[in-house]
Amino acid sequence: MPSRCTSRRSASEARMPLIDAADVSVVLGGRAVLESVSLTVHAGQTVALIGPNGAGKTTLLRVLLGLSPYQGRVQVLGKPPERLTRADRQQIGYVPQALQFDRSMPLLTRELLWAMLGERFHNRAAMEGVLAAVDAAHLLDKPIRTLSGGELQRIIIAAALAQQPKLLLLDEPATGIDVGVRVQFYELIERLRAKQGMGILIVSHDLSVVSRYATRVVCIHHRLICTGAPDEVLQMPVLEALYGHPVGVYTHASSHQLITGETTGSTRG
Repeated sequence: MPSRCTSRRSASEARMPLIDAADVSVVLGGRAVLESVSLTVHAGQTVALIGPNGAGKTTLLRVLLGLSPYQGRVQVLGKPPERLTRADRQQIGYVPQALQFDRSMPLLTRELLWAMLGERFHNRAAMEGVLAAVDAAHLLDKPIRTLSGGELQRIIIAAALAQQPKLLLLDEPATGIDVGVRVQFYELIERLRAKQGMGILIVSHDLSVVSRYATRVVCIHHRLICTGAPDEVLQMPVLEALYGHPVGVYTHASSHQLITGETTGSTRG
């Protein structure tokens, strides 16, 4: 049985959750990637999903997006993910670790943004406003083949936030982004959460982000290890149980990150 690090519950948890997943299991290629994992995300919450590389974190996001088969019960915006309509999906913002597409296509940033967001954001002023939120308005007329990985990630983040979603799913969203813009991004989503009451589920190895912004933390390593408030979960005994070995947690002077010893470059978590 998973450890319940806390019994505290916020008022938001009395309402119907944006995500309600119970006993979710996933088997891929004959291997159990997830075993009976449960979590909820309510409006106004930021829930952080942590665990070692390969623990099943990205797979769980794919389940919530309707992109992976699963066993168990999953409700996203009150529906099983495979039954979400196009209108439902417009209420979900998603930022993957990296967007996979042909970078050689002769597209400008504004054309990519239009393709992602549709007619509502077709005029230049609207697109500049979307990009300005992540300090990227200067990229509007750049060919996408010239963008760095961090610049492209900023555009993906901007597109996810532009439609003011009810639910935001973030999979290591700050990968490749410099420290200053990373801080700006997390402050932005915190303001949006507070102002609009969106629910956020974030996969992150950056425990300083988890400590500062998460209202609850869910620890998984194929199965549910622990859930609780950040100040209760981010303790050495819990982290050692999660990662399976002693974890040296320290603050990196150049990035102000709390590092767990796990790399952040994995494409499957």
